[in-house]
Amino acid sequence: MPDDLLEKRSGHTQSVSRALSLLIKLSEEPEGLNLSELARRVKLAPSTAHRLLTTLQLDQFVRFEDGRWLIGVQSFHVGSSYMRARDVCYMARPYLRILMQETGETSNLALVENDELVYLAQTECPELMRALARPGAKAPLTCSAVGKVCLAFMPRQKADRMIAKAGVSQLTRKSHITTASLWRDLDDTRKRQFAIDNEEHSDGLRCVSAPLFGAKGEVIGALSVSGPSVRISDQHIASFGQIVKRVSRDMTKALGGVWPE
Repeated sequence: MPDDLLEKRSGHTQSVSRALSLLIKLSEEPEGLNLSELARRVKLAPSTAHRLLTTLQLDQFVRFEDGRWLIGVQSFHVGSSYMRARDVCYMARPYLRILMQETGETSNLALVENDELVYLAQTECPELMRALARPGAKAPLTCSAVGKVCLAFMPRQKADRMIAKAGVSQLTRKSHITTASLWRDLDDTRKRQFAIDNEEHSDGLRCVSAPLFGAKGEVIGALSVSGPSVRISDQHIASFGQIVKRVSRDMTKALGGVWPE
């Protein structure tokens, strides 16, 4: 935008425009940019760029890691409203509905983004007592079924990095407390192709999840069903696992993804 037009704007509006220009530029760089290079590309003084970035960082629109600025998870949350109109969230609707109808429990979609797992869509079951995962909320990696199934199908190096970054979450007495026990669970998850959260995330709640894959066979997220333990027995766990796996396979195919052999 020409400088003479920027000068006509109020200080507040100009700050918004400059902040958006920083977000746009960072969205083009998956590996992020250091301050001086980012400021140069958007034609701002480094001090001005830094002030705007720290403001954006407070609300998680950007993040600062290893000397570089990167897009933050809140930018993804805002962008998910566009995603619903065109891709995974929109595509997931019929599959989430099928899962809810066949299991009688609430179904969920979570996607991997920037080393985090975010819930993006849900179909609630009609039961009064049900498990809810608010769209936009982050799923714990090591004690949720969606988190564990995604870790299980990632390259080991990436999974180890994400576990080290997030830590092993101990939210209940049934949560994993060591990476060794977690990896035994992940190995079993990979073999059966679905993950089980047996009251590891919340007391009294169980969840079963299967992965979704992209065009190169990479895990991009997961579908799950969740509900109270009084309704989801051990027998239900096995049958729900097969249902979620089948529906995840179907959705992966619809997305143009490749399910691993």
